[in-house]
Amino acid sequence: MRDRPIVLTVDDNQVFLGTLAVLLERLHFEVLPVTSSRDAIDLARVARPQVITLNMQMPDMDSLAFLRALRADEELADLPVIMITGIREKQRVWEAMSLGCIEVLDLPLELDRMHQALQRCNLYPEGRRRYLRAPYNKRVEMVVRGEVMLLNAVTLSERGIMVRMPNPLPKGTPVDIRLTMPNDQVLTFGGEVIYVRGGKGGAVTPPAGVAIKFDRVTIKDSERLQNLVKQLLIGDLVANQTETIIKSD
Repeated sequence: MRDRPIVLTVDDNQVFLGTLAVLLERLHFEVLPVTSSRDAIDLARVARPQVITLNMQMPDMDSLAFLRALRADEELADLPVIMITGIREKQRVWEAMSLGCIEVLDLPLELDRMHQALQRCNLYPEGRRRYLRAPYNKRVEMVVRGEVMLLNAVTLSERGIMVRMPNPLPKGTPVDIRLTMPNDQVLTFGGEVIYVRGGKGGAVTPPAGVAIKFDRVTIKDSERLQNLVKQLLIGDLVANQTETIIKSD
């Protein structure tokens, strides 16, 4: 499977599709937005997405009929579907779940529930990604055996960080990471290198770097880190939305 799973998003509201696309891209998905349920089935056969999100009140095709058509297609029968609705009808939710729908999410969307539903789609060969992660294009300090290095971060999660590093440290190396929070407070998180990405092998090879798992974090600092990750993912979307699509955390 490719590095970025494909999500086919189906909704007749262009504003909703745009907002959802930005959020999913920040969650490291490739997004294919469509405004027609019928077109979505045709596109799914060609693009082979790993998951579909579907407005439960699409005007061109009943959502339950969409699910039945999907399950009757040999090529698409096992494709995970997450439904999204502004009107929760218990009977229709029950029917959708009985047809193999992963989850029915209410509007406005809750980030945690969206993340949990996506993880139940089994999108990654290494298993579910329990914690939220966000793009984090900031400079951070890494302290190794008393030496301070200034490095470019790539992503930040609730339990770790990925940084670019021309000469990566070996797995198991203990480090401290210093992050500057939005209020300019500097927090230090202790951890160790759990993954090394080499930078050799040609122009298309990703830059060298390391993933660090935080394992020495106070409860209070963990909450601050979690809030920062959520702010990176949805802060500007919530602040700028003209209709309530994403729920403020």
